[in-house]
Amino acid sequence: MNNFLTIFNKNLILLLITTFTLSCCNKDNDQPKTEIDQLPPITTIGANTAGCIINGKVLIPKNGAQSFGGSPAYGLQRYSGVNFGTTNGDDYYAVQIVNKKDIGGDFIYLQLPTLINGIGDYIINQSNNEFYMDGPNNPHVIVKTYDGVNLGKVYLSASNSGIIKITKFDFPNRIVSGIFNLTVYNKDNPNETIEITDGRFDINGFTLNQ
Repeated sequence: MNNFLTIFNKNLILLLITTFTLSCCNKDNDQPKTEIDQLPPITTIGANTAGCIINGKVLIPKNGAQSFGGSPAYGLQRYSGVNFGTTNGDDYYAVQIVNKKDIGGDFIYLQLPTLINGIGDYIINQSNNEFYMDGPNNPHVIVKTYDGVNLGKVYLSASNSGIIKITKFDFPNRIVSGIFNLTVYNKDNPNETIEITDGRFDINGFTLNQ
């Protein structure tokens, strides 16, 4: 009888331990998983993807909500000068990558004064912290970083601070693809710099945000 009770107690303890372990595992599985942002692959097909690493942190475009409703606030945008479409790309072309979904989303803006030369390396030079037609007549970049609390910092490209390599320029189909790497400096503290690495974009101007 004592042997029976001993075996019974051991089995009961084992059952309780197993039940507790499975319960803990199920609770762990029920916890929402944090999605880790990953850069899209480098492509030249007009996939409408983009991203980069800003000082070690991945930035990919994310849409946000408009305060007044309607279409989303798009995280990936392209802009071009009024003559871009009638001169085979001989006007400014810009790509803007923003995280508009999360509070404290970062921002990068790249502008080329022309794409008339098509595929090749474009040396990044000084930014004047202006956009579109008010920007300088050279490749330049503006970066804004946030910490979720403060308004953040503005970083600008300097002379010979990196390269935007255009890997595809298909003007009839409005496909512009490229990769980029550069260093930018804090507008308010030029001695502070950060690295922008593994940048890529693959834009189809006809289908973007359609």
